[in-house]
Amino acid sequence: METGYVFLDLKSGTKKDSIAKIKDVKAVKEARLVIGIYDAIAEIEAESVEELEKIYFNHIDKIPEVTNSRLHIVACLRARK
Repeated sequence: METGYVFLDLKSGTKKDSIAKIKDVKAVKEARLVIGIYDAIAEIEAESVEELEKIYFNHIDKIPEVTNSRLHIVACLRARK
């Protein structure tokens, strides 16, 4: 299982609706509004890195209220070889 974190900027005035749409994406395990550089962070899980990318590009990044986003994939032990 692979895990990624998506850091999101959201359109002003749409944060509650946006976070609800993000939570509706099947692979999203948790999504929270935050205070800081980004407006929200979502944790996603999938069977592979390729699947994480598909979820990010085809679902999360296409939510109209998302103005900017970045996917960060969690490093795993096999990356340390």
